[in-house]
Amino acid sequence: MESDAVIISVEDSSGPEGYSAVFEATDGSEEGTPAGGYLYIYDVNTGTILRHLEIYNSPAREVKEKDIQIFWSRDGTKCAVAIWGRMRGAIDLVNNRQVAAPIMNPESPAIADPEWLGSFEKYMDREQFIRARQRFWKQKIKEYDPDASPHPEDETPIETNFIIFDKGPDDLFAVFEDDGDTGYLYVFVVADQQIRQRVQIYDKAEILNVGPEDVRVMWSEDGTKCGVLIWNKMRGIINCAENQEGRVKLESRETPGVGDAEWLRGFE
Repeated sequence: MESDAVIISVEDSSGPEGYSAVFEATDGSEEGTPAGGYLYIYDVNTGTILRHLEIYNSPAREVKEKDIQIFWSRDGTKCAVAIWGRMRGAIDLVNNRQVAAPIMNPESPAIADPEWLGSFEKYMDREQFIRARQRFWKQKIKEYDPDASPHPEDETPIETNFIIFDKGPDDLFAVFEDDGDTGYLYVFVVADQQIRQRVQIYDKAEILNVGPEDVRVMWSEDGTKCGVLIWNKMRGIINCAENQEGRVKLESRETPGVGDAEWLRGFE
């Protein structure tokens, strides 16, 4: 599908066999192809576009490839695209339905219909996580200083550097966030919109210069622990079953990773 007019192309073929979900943004220079970002369902065997959905034509902020995530529903009948960490469009292949939320910038409202969102169990709304993280730390501030007066939630910016996450058991997500100053691994409970556990992986983020391509978040085979790999070394682990956190503070690329065999058990 890609041509010289394509600015962004992200593909996910983890859905039904023979089908691929593709998000493409084009500059409109190719005849017959309008400028903008579109979600497609593509029949790989026949080379046919089965469905398409316009997500935007001219967002106020430039969309980059790293801002795009594609999700398939658990039954493979729907696909969706998230931009800037929030769901912006979805296609129901079986029932010939689709939904989109107009997008101009990261603060634009996302799809909120539970009927659609409930189909995509691996999707996490980035803004919901950030709001939960803000509430968590404001509560910690109040615990340490009862007289403190943190800004109200609706007055707190939701900007961050980057977020990487992985779906765990039940309603749990393991979430790594670099907020521009520090890097934390969190366990986030989607159903309650709460942070359950956290471990700091590093501070002085501007010196380390960790990028999203350097980070991988994972769960142990039994789903009791989550961990974060940075530069291919395990840097921090949260044991949900035992309510414990462990790490080797990351200070440079040469910092050794977690080496304890018991902590690493299940991540093989």
